[in-house]
Amino acid sequence: MPIVDSKTGEVRVDYSVTELEEKAREMRAWNMISLTAAGSGHTGGTMSIMDITAALYLKHIRHDPKNPQWPDRDRVFWSTGHKAPALYVALAAAGYFDDRPLTFHDEPVPGLEDIRGLEQTVLLRRLGSGFEGHPNWLKLPGLEFSSGSLGQGLGVAIGSALDARLRGKDYHVYCLMGDGEHDEGSIWEGIMCAAHYELDNLVGIVDINRLQIDGPTEEVMKVEPLRRKYEAFGWEVIEIDGHNMAQILEGLRQADAVTGRPAVILAHTIKGKGVDFAEDVVGYHGIAPKDGRYGEESLERALISIGVREQFPPERIDKLLAIAEKYQAYVDRRVAEAMPKFSRDYWWNSGETMKVEMDATRNGFGRGIAELGADERVVAHGADITGSIRMDRFFKPDGKNEDPERKKRFFSVGIAEANMALVAAGLAKEGRIAFIGSYGVFATGRNWDQLRTTVGYNDFNVKVADAHGGISVGPDGATHQALEEISLITCLPNFSMEVPCDALETARATKAIAAIEGPAVVRYAREATPVVTNEETPFEFGVANVIRYRGEREQFIDAFETKLASDYESEGEVLAVIACGPMVPEAMRAAWILKEDYGIETRVVNAHTVKPLDAAAIVSAARDAQVVITAEEHQVGGFGNLVAGVICRAGLGGSVKLDMVGVEDRYGESGQPWELMKVFGLTAEHIADKARKLLEL
Repeated sequence: MPIVDSKTGEVRVDYSVTELEEKAREMRAWNMISLTAAGSGHTGGTMSIMDITAALYLKHIRHDPKNPQWPDRDRVFWSTGHKAPALYVALAAAGYFDDRPLTFHDEPVPGLEDIRGLEQTVLLRRLGSGFEGHPNWLKLPGLEFSSGSLGQGLGVAIGSALDARLRGKDYHVYCLMGDGEHDEGSIWEGIMCAAHYELDNLVGIVDINRLQIDGPTEEVMKVEPLRRKYEAFGWEVIEIDGHNMAQILEGLRQADAVTGRPAVILAHTIKGKGVDFAEDVVGYHGIAPKDGRYGEESLERALISIGVREQFPPERIDKLLAIAEKYQAYVDRRVAEAMPKFSRDYWWNSGETMKVEMDATRNGFGRGIAELGADERVVAHGADITGSIRMDRFFKPDGKNEDPERKKRFFSVGIAEANMALVAAGLAKEGRIAFIGSYGVFATGRNWDQLRTTVGYNDFNVKVADAHGGISVGPDGATHQALEEISLITCLPNFSMEVPCDALETARATKAIAAIEGPAVVRYAREATPVVTNEETPFEFGVANVIRYRGEREQFIDAFETKLASDYESEGEVLAVIACGPMVPEAMRAAWILKEDYGIETRVVNAHTVKPLDAAAIVSAARDAQVVITAEEHQVGGFGNLVAGVICRAGLGGSVKLDMVGVEDRYGESGQPWELMKVFGLTAEHIADKARKLLEL
């Protein structure tokens, strides 16, 4: 069924097989343009699934882009949400954005009012554009749900198919999945459920490109033979060449015709299809062309490889990339206008003095786990993002070469966080110190029950690398921005939690949780953050640090004195900022701003150990200061309420003003890391602004 007019039933547009093949080539080009404009995204999977995407949205499914919520439309659920750029291009090619004005947070962008259709896709991963790193169905027409956490789409599709049956509707439901995604147990629960209910209005489509982030699926976690497994669960199985348009259309037709059981199309594809430098290359799972616009691995080379260079000459590319640049300039201006203002620009490295080095805190974890790997008691697990979170340093202590003895103690579990926690628990039971890790939303969220009941209740010695914490993950968007783990973990008995402030402290915290008995978590960010500690900076598990600003210096770190809270004596500060994680450097910068602009003395408390919290340091700060502000890159109150509880239990609730800085009860969104910190109110300027209001300056 081609694209139709939902009111009249007339065909709006139809394509032949040859025309679809040409459309798929053009869509590949638009995909590569959007990835290049964004500077990030998933080249491999978006290109492997593009032919299937073109067949679905431009030829097969019954839908009306002019009426996206038409009740009788076919539904397509993208469980494989990281392939969102391919989805956006398909929706644009089908006409979903022809009448959609380009906006920034629902407001028109001056000079870009006429940008429509495919041209809008160049705003991939831009703040406020709607084209987020993973699909957000609240932001764009044509999306059926927000996705990005693998393994969840099939269950949602089953619910939609069941509802169609209840209502007597004849629409079909399609669910796009990846082969590596079948590592997740929730996929197999859905496969069993769909067969149980004999959902013949449900069609699964598996993009079998044989590669995951950590390598070939056969090496990460064997999922084959998928045909035999699906058949054993009671599904009709259809195998096709996922790049042969005639086979794709015939496979879809056959799947729709199946009765009495669900059908699955196993589409054999090539990751990075059409781009010679990206085809079958593991490294192109999660990145845009390495060389940008020009070079050996660039947009220019990709367009030539795809065979669309004539349709996209340099001047056309210039105009498209200029759209993204103009949009970003407007966003930058709006973000800057919304920032609190002070006597001068105190932003990181903006002046001649107070310079600071930047390093990703995940690198600190890597250095810590590399040291711990020398201990034969320590084992580690990978969940298909091993390199991204720096867990690979366990068996690559120099960052390059594998140590074969360490590799024996490393266990890949694929995309299966719940199972990873349980396997680690078994190893810990036998006397091992077992490290697991993933992005925070998965490492502590997806497997929370396993952490609670099996790890925590049994008091097993499992250590969790809670990576990519906070919104500063950036363009990946809400599904990958962990903002809840402090609440999730600190409420669990037996668990300890470290939230270090920079890369050096992350290495120390990683080693500290390995040295204590029982389950523990270290939460750290992905992108580069200021380095505000050194080898002389005191660090003791369970003991906060007090940081005091002493005057401007050439290097930011030299402008501060740090002591263990247990060794600190009050200097009569009127303000205390109690912070954890990357908000500690922001609190330090706020102390600088407040001293230079208002003469305010600030006690910064680095509560790197969030559980057990240093109650003595908090009580001392609250007793000595007039105002206390907590700061966290987290849902506001996750850390702040813990601090408030300590203050109130000490009987100081009525003697000090208390307020909190954090994410205000909302999900994250795509954007650049520092851009998001500003928009979400998590900078030193926001801390200082709150302080001056509370102090009535």
